[in-house]
Amino acid sequence: MPEISIVLPTYNRAEEIGRTIESVLGQDFADFELIVVDDGSVDDTAAAVAAHDDERVVYVAQERNMGGNAARNRGIREARGAIVCFLDSDDEYLPHKLATVKAFFDRHSDIDVLIDSFEYVPECRGSQDRTTTLRLNPDLTGSTEIERRIFARMLWKPTPSISARRDALFKVGLFDEGLRRRQDMDLALRLARQCRCAATSAVLWRKHWTEGAISSTTRTFVDAVIDICDRHPDYVRKAHFRVGLERDLARHCLRLIARGEPSMLMRDLKRIARYFGAGETVRFIAGGVVELAKRLLPWSGSRGPEPAGK
Repeated sequence: MPEISIVLPTYNRAEEIGRTIESVLGQDFADFELIVVDDGSVDDTAAAVAAHDDERVVYVAQERNMGGNAARNRGIREARGAIVCFLDSDDEYLPHKLATVKAFFDRHSDIDVLIDSFEYVPECRGSQDRTTTLRLNPDLTGSTEIERRIFARMLWKPTPSISARRDALFKVGLFDEGLRRRQDMDLALRLARQCRCAATSAVLWRKHWTEGAISSTTRTFVDAVIDICDRHPDYVRKAHFRVGLERDLARHCLRLIARGEPSMLMRDLKRIARYFGAGETVRFIAGGVVELAKRLLPWSGSRGPEPAGK
């Protein structure tokens, strides 16, 4: 049995997935299986995966496109390793990812979940900016504090940052296949509430953020917020959690203004107001603008620790 299972969902990523698979096969730690779940691709994804002649690469084909969360759940069910890691088909692991994760869980038998840090590489068409930046989490143990930071948008937790004991994933019910976005936030919150979690500043993988991903994130923003609030009402009810929601709403509105998209801005404001109420929407966005402004000010030790992420 492999020590670690990596779940890699993919859909029509034949041109990109080779880099992703190679980043796993090049790991310092060798006792793993890579489960590639093809979510109904109609391109050459199957051939691209088959080109990697390594028995640790397991190809699983969904009969039809069912979405990323369903593909991840299929991979978890197929997994044989006691530890499950995740990777998206346009991202890549750094060589020490699996060795670091395995060593952490060996040292901390009482911890079920590790949330790590990563490199961020923008890849937008027409832009020359390829500057790699770090998305660093604090070194932290404690599910209550991790839950607070997730709600407050002070912890980076994209799906490839999450490594968990397989039993913990089944305990919380796997990924919510009804979510259109923010499956990482939803899963991390459920893990924090029901399992023992830790975060680390160790940078273990690289995220390639494309123009298409940014556009999709903006278009589906309101749906994602409503989905999360429906599933986690504390996001709205508790003031120390709500600060993250306020930042999200303010950032989204400012982004649409900067992009010159007034029609989308008005559409989204109307939907948000229908859900939260007009008065609450104004208060949320105003509070979020204030919080974002604080982040732009020079940080001083007297103001406490700088937020680690979002």
